[in-house]
Amino acid sequence: MFSRNCLLRCCQFFRILALVSVLSCVTDKTAQADFDYQLGHGLDIGPFNFAGYSNVVVNLPNRGEKSFVLDDLSLFVSGHIGKLFNPFIEAELTHFDFIHSGPTGTDRGDGDFVLERFYNDTDLTDSVTLRLGKMLTPVGEWNQIHAAPLVLTTVRPAVTVRNFSEYATGVSVLYSDTAAHFPDIQIYWQPSTEFVERPSSITLHQYREVEGAHISFPIRLLDKIGFSFQQSKDINGVNQSLYGLDYHYTIQKWTLEGEETFSDISSNGTSLARDTEWGLYGAASYALTDQWSLYAWYEGFADRTASSTAHDLLFGVAYRPLPATVLKLEYLQNIAGKPVNPTGLFASWSVLF
Repeated sequence: MFSRNCLLRCCQFFRILALVSVLSCVTDKTAQADFDYQLGHGLDIGPFNFAGYSNVVVNLPNRGEKSFVLDDLSLFVSGHIGKLFNPFIEAELTHFDFIHSGPTGTDRGDGDFVLERFYNDTDLTDSVTLRLGKMLTPVGEWNQIHAAPLVLTTVRPAVTVRNFSEYATGVSVLYSDTAAHFPDIQIYWQPSTEFVERPSSITLHQYREVEGAHISFPIRLLDKIGFSFQQSKDINGVNQSLYGLDYHYTIQKWTLEGEETFSDISSNGTSLARDTEWGLYGAASYALTDQWSLYAWYEGFADRTASSTAHDLLFGVAYRPLPATVLKLEYLQNIAGKPVNPTGLFASWSVLF
């Protein structure tokens, strides 16, 4: 059973959350004139913008621990000073457990601080940008648009997070054709360790060297197909060469998206179940109305440490009362192999503020 203190903390959180929701709705209508604020866009102060997102998740797996979690509370600060100086910072509190219950009933609420991004963009030309600092790697689409209100599901497919370095600390060059006639290109290089490295409690692999590239071919305004390459070495000396594909395509009320990766791994003496790793997911969503949508995805993932391949199906429904707010309810079912994401029911409430 949950402790009395934890239940009181949960009730207090709901009161705060309800107050934030009311204030957000009022602010969205009135504060823009006074403070130049808009829900989903943030607050503009001179050349700087302050924004972020929150994501509250309820995890109810069939087996194992249940939890009510502040999965992310993230702050963005971006500045547009000129061609030379355009800083961006993203910092977040993640995995803050309001209620975390195991077989005997345990409560905890520590959370972890993560510096997601910390870089500066210098515009070399109208199409070419030099980026220096800590950035998200462009392996697929999900990792770059990872904010909970912007991605499809509460449960993140393993292929979008587990088998590559999500970050690079170093230098990157980005090319974006202003007329969208040519593909977008990004190359990046991390020569040493990750700046403000995430603890091992919240990441599967910690990397020392990372380099790669991504090329994205536009199909229509929001539709594209992309290709990724990443070479990396983790703290155990394991070398990995990853090749990836991602796509996003809309057909009237349908949206199709997905990612696929294949990695060749040199274990360097580390015990692994296999010397390759691959994963793929394909998702479809259907807009019932402007506010309601249905979605589903299938994923197959062959982890380097598992002898079997995990196969999962997910079905869900999303309700978006405001463009910047979304509630999701979904069910995931393992259908074969050692699970990566557990079978169970999951729900989330996320706000882009």
